[in-house]
Amino acid sequence: MVVAPAAPEVDTVQTGSAVAKPGGNNLKPSIISEGFEFIGEIRSSGYLTIDGTVRGTLSLHSIQIGVTGVLDGNVTCDTMNVKGNFSGSLDCRDLTIGSRAVVDGKVSFKSITIQRGGVVKGELKKKP
Repeated sequence: MVVAPAAPEVDTVQTGSAVAKPGGNNLKPSIISEGFEFIGEIRSSGYLTIDGTVRGTLSLHSIQIGVTGVLDGNVTCDTMNVKGNFSGSLDCRDLTIGSRAVVDGKVSFKSITIQRGGVVKGELKKKP
């Protein structure tokens, strides 16, 4: 009897959504490159770097918005590092806002670092 090996779990991409199905804790970082636009939902226990444009709902472990990156949506994450532009609602544990970043929206955090020159507009709420 010949048995085919089990297919490894991989990222699943559907129209308007991306769902990472990790086989373990060794997820590779994902990147939305400059010049790309993604509209929809992204869920993962991994890391995402945004150098392009993302609009939608995101639930990730860690997000970095690069200098050219734009993120507009509802975001839940453990850590977020903003060097570009964020607008929408954000719920995170650790938030870092870079010197050229603009953050506009409803932001809930446990710890925040704002570098000189970083712009914050909207509502900020520190979680206990």
